[in-house]
Amino acid sequence: MRAADNFESLKSEFMQNAELEKEFPKEVLEETQKFSKEIFTKDKSRENFCHLHVICIDPLGARDHDDAISVEETMGGYILGVHIADVSHFVKQGSALDTEARKRGYTQYLPWAVIPMLPDILSGDLCSLQENENRFSFSCIITLDKKGRMQKYRFAKGIIKVSRSITYEQAKELYDKKDKDICLLARVAAVMKKLRSENGMLEMDSTEYKCEFNKKGLPQCIVPRQTGISNSWVEECMLAANKCCALELQKRKLSGIYRIHEAPDPADLAELMQSEPTLFFDSPIDPNKLLKNYTGNNSQERQIFDLYSHLVKKAKKDPSITNRILRSMQKAIYSDKCTGHFALHWKDYAHFTSPIRRYADLWCHRELTGKRGKINDLCNVINEAEIKNQKTERKALKFCASYLLRNEIGQTFKAEIQGIEEFGIFISISTPTVAQADGLVHLRDVPGDFYVYDVAKKTLLGKRTGKRFKKGDKVTVKLIKVNPLKGENDFEIVKSSSSGSASPWEKREKKGRRFGRR
Repeated sequence: MRAADNFESLKSEFMQNAELEKEFPKEVLEETQKFSKEIFTKDKSRENFCHLHVICIDPLGARDHDDAISVEETMGGYILGVHIADVSHFVKQGSALDTEARKRGYTQYLPWAVIPMLPDILSGDLCSLQENENRFSFSCIITLDKKGRMQKYRFAKGIIKVSRSITYEQAKELYDKKDKDICLLARVAAVMKKLRSENGMLEMDSTEYKCEFNKKGLPQCIVPRQTGISNSWVEECMLAANKCCALELQKRKLSGIYRIHEAPDPADLAELMQSEPTLFFDSPIDPNKLLKNYTGNNSQERQIFDLYSHLVKKAKKDPSITNRILRSMQKAIYSDKCTGHFALHWKDYAHFTSPIRRYADLWCHRELTGKRGKINDLCNVINEAEIKNQKTERKALKFCASYLLRNEIGQTFKAEIQGIEEFGIFISISTPTVAQADGLVHLRDVPGDFYVYDVAKKTLLGKRTGKRFKKGDKVTVKLIKVNPLKGENDFEIVKSSSSGSASPWEKREKKGRRFGRR
């Protein structure tokens, strides 16, 4: 079987195992047939934003353009327009389209494909904010002063025409060429970010990875996903609109879905203190004193936020340490209660800016429009869909990494221990073609001794040699097996720098060997 056939076969099996539905039900597609581009010229009830210079900035190859930005400079500051695709105009509550979108919850992004939440006629066409095309928007118009402080905001159903649809890379090139509109956007984003920084924010330097493919559609390499300064321009504008959404939902006592991020759990903080004690050196907050009364119930508690700000700065440019800090924090979730966002250090936050690919945003659009609904168990449904979505995305990348590593069986690599369990050692490696891959060394493949798992310290200890394996240790491993469908890579240790001194038994053995005794 040729490599391409083999990959296609494995890919098809992966999609089946992940229960990903590319096709939409017949009744959903039938609903989309009634939509036409004529509506963009017939609807006169909307506010006309077509006179504005509206910019859409997205990754290369994106089809679902659901956000665009306009910026106007005024005597007192700026008027920021965050123009979002008006998906709620097309996807009515209780329709077949709505039922399917709610079931999917998200657009699923895979290294080789996109499984949209909405049919392509909406996600890639009628709802997508395309260049020089009239499109319906749900716009958040924010008035800022010169320092980026919000003076007022309003939401409006509008019609827009994107002046320029460009990539993040093109946006940076235009900025370097002193493009007037791009430079104005960058200036506004900079003052908003400076204001956020002064109020406090956690900037995590975690690295994300992507798979690149060759012309035949086969995985070629796993590389870090690059983000530049132009990404932050868009991010700042979207954050501002999302905050306005949360404020408006509460102001009007609507049934909002909020994006919340709880403060770290005390037990997770204590574990981080034990595993990474040097992180806490020179901390402005005494973590031991903090833990005495800390419950983790308040996402806006300043002391714990200041402590984590210190930890994040201390870990800068060390991805493994940054990931350990991230693991000690809670996962952001959706809730019908606005309890605050720890990492942003904001009390009010919701999702408004991506209704093509996230159902929570579509719900908030409807609420703001006055199409009231009952949340019931919707937050749980969306949270479960998000977990499944993220797991599938990670598994798909691991699938590609394992597929690439199949040609490296028998090769040795430098590795770092990421964690230890009773059954073995989790490691990560980096190769010229795979920037990051995870693997497992089963206990049976740790040579030279009988190793015992220390539950309290989460280490492996050799009974005879006294060698100890712990998280963060550097080892040399040999790849012995891969399973792309499961994204699993099995290794054996061939060399280690693990700590520990020889046991009395081993010392006697060495002494015996020195004098020729066996």
